[in-house]
Amino acid sequence: MALIGMIKNFASTYKLPIAVISIVLFSTVFVVSEKALDITENPSFCGKNCHIMRPYYDSWRTSSHNDVACVECHYEPGLIGHAKGKINGLIQFYNYQTTVEEYSGRLYAKVMDKNCLTCHEKRIYSSDIGYMGVNFSHKNHLLQPKRGVGVTCTSCHSMLVIGMKEHQSVTDPSCNQCHPNIVNQDVGHIVVTTSSCFTCHFRDVSGNTSISGCPSCHGPPKETHKNYTNFNHTSHVNKGYECVTCHTNISTGANDIVLKNKCYSCHSSRDRVERYDDFSFLHKKHVTTNKIACYECHSNVKHIPTIKENLCTTCHSQEHPGDWLTTHKKEVLIGKVCSNCHQPRFCSDCHATGVASGKKEK
Repeated sequence: MALIGMIKNFASTYKLPIAVISIVLFSTVFVVSEKALDITENPSFCGKNCHIMRPYYDSWRTSSHNDVACVECHYEPGLIGHAKGKINGLIQFYNYQTTVEEYSGRLYAKVMDKNCLTCHEKRIYSSDIGYMGVNFSHKNHLLQPKRGVGVTCTSCHSMLVIGMKEHQSVTDPSCNQCHPNIVNQDVGHIVVTTSSCFTCHFRDVSGNTSISGCPSCHGPPKETHKNYTNFNHTSHVNKGYECVTCHTNISTGANDIVLKNKCYSCHSSRDRVERYDDFSFLHKKHVTTNKIACYECHSNVKHIPTIKENLCTTCHSQEHPGDWLTTHKKEVLIGKVCSNCHQPRFCSDCHATGVASGKKEK
């Protein structure tokens, strides 16, 4: 009791100094805390202080999202989500700084759909998007399960940075095979990985074609082939020909078998892989709930269709003599077209049109 009395007496005697010191102390704590939060939530804090994060930071910095801070996507919306994210981040930073050996923690980030929809909600209900030559509807993919799997934003928009050469983005050469005029519209963080799209569209499909059919993603290529032909995809499609009539190797790697041993790269306990054969449970747990990208389990799927050999002669064997290439080798090598020597009648139906030497086209 005597101690309490002394404290009260001291506080009564020095009210003003105590009040001033308290205000200064609380103000200092507030300013320092705010500054600390500002520093630790700056993308460069993790990107420059943790070398294992540097590739991700560099990718973000050169991406179309470089005006959005990392915490805007990686922290759940709301005060509680922000606090949880801050605590988890500080724990990771502490573990990284206090680990003597090379940090072996598995890099993993789960971005919730509601974070994406904070800025991009209108995209779900907008009309189909013509992106990189592909007709895509967010509504059909995000709001309803596809092939029994509830996909999320990051099912397609990957956070992949390290290994991008293995799991290519939408800007990879596989798209350029049919769409030579595409432009690199987005690189780095949150790109669409074509392998993720192809894993779903081409998996367990007989006939080596897409589960939804080729026209569901893209129509006939508009570009005319430049090998001295006027080949038009549209006219052939209108006649009822399917893509597999002319093309082969529509997809590769789509029907790989995911080995059970691959599960142990993340799960150390055998109990965690007991339901290895349960398709619904496995995909709900990994894809829908925990946002695990398809390429983490499945192999890289490619869609680079090739043209069948001797394709034109299959239907047009009577148009050319059998030895036409041998007898016209010189003309072909120097870049001449049929109309340089021949009247452009039936030739112009397939080949580049023009005016024959010294003659007008009829």
